[in-house]
Amino acid sequence: MRFDPFEEIARMHEEMDRVFARMFKSHKSKELQWSSFRSPVSDLKETEKGIVASIELPGVDKDGIELNVTDTSIEVKAENRIEKKHEKEGFSSYENRMSKFYRRIPLPSEIDASQAKASFKNGILRIEAPKLKELEHKRKRVQIE
Repeated sequence: MRFDPFEEIARMHEEMDRVFARMFKSHKSKELQWSSFRSPVSDLKETEKGIVASIELPGVDKDGIELNVTDTSIEVKAENRIEKKHEKEGFSSYENRMSKFYRRIPLPSEIDASQAKASFKNGILRIEAPKLKELEHKRKRVQIE
């Protein structure tokens, strides 16, 4: 019997497909949706008066979110921790998983960070902030020496 490398590669490819299919099927429960396989969806809108940003953070508690707003960016750090303990007929197991997320979103125009407001409802972090009022551009005539 002759060794066919292409047949071996095809067999390995099929086996990998089966492994990945099983792995993703096992992560369908609601509390396991937050994983390293998916980056949270974010949306940024600019209006005449300010900006509105929304970031989906399913499964994260409000206490697990750190939000920093500057005049030119929004920085979000989030941590999700899942702890499970199973006990059955003298057998116990403990599962502890943690996922972290970090995102810095540059803003299309400067905002007044001191007036920023944030809310967290149904797994969606919403940030609103007014734009800075345009400063008067003063001209100064400079003599060339």
